Amino acid sequence: MLNKSELEETIRGCRKGDRYAQNRLYRAFYAWASSVCQRYTHDAEATRECVQDGFFKVFTKMDKYGGDLPFESWLKKIMINTCIDRYRAHLNETHTVELTEAHDKQVLAETLINADAEYLLHLVRRLPPAYQTTFNLYAIEGYEYQEIADLLGVSIGSVKSNLSKARFRLKEMLTQRQMEDAYGK
Repeated sequence: MLNKSELEETIRGCRKGDRYAQNRLYRAFYAWASSVCQRYTHDAEATRECVQDGFFKVFTKMDKYGGDLPFESWLKKIMINTCIDRYRAHLNETHTVELTEAHDKQVLAETLINADAEYLLHLVRRLPPAYQTTFNLYAIEGYEYQEIADLLGVSIGSVKSNLSKARFRLKEMLTQRQMEDAYGK
């Protein structure tokens, strides 16, 4: 990452369309932006596409960054919104979720404690896109139900249903791993 003065100088360069400054910003934040996008995509190629599209938006909208919030927060919001845009664009191609009442299931605490972050990310990425996106926005980014509904263009009921189903599927996958660990499979 860049220190504060380097970041300010790089942002000024990006606003002027300086390719060197753009490259510097891209290289400084690529890994971080990838980790954000990775939570919303199913594979490495989709992650790369979202990061590329996100940086394109950053460079074309740099004049809209006013400095009133940390650059990382602004960048993160752009990356998340880029992933959501990709999700919406592929919505008709993916598994749609019907609105049904689902019971909220809690994940086993001891399994979560024993599971490493990389494995949990792997499990989240195995969820259907609607569940994955909803779970990430709620559990990781801290959005409220109404905010998620507005971002995704769905009802609050769909958000609650998708979140509940995501938790249930994660619990099933974690329970299966716990059983495999216990019986040495």
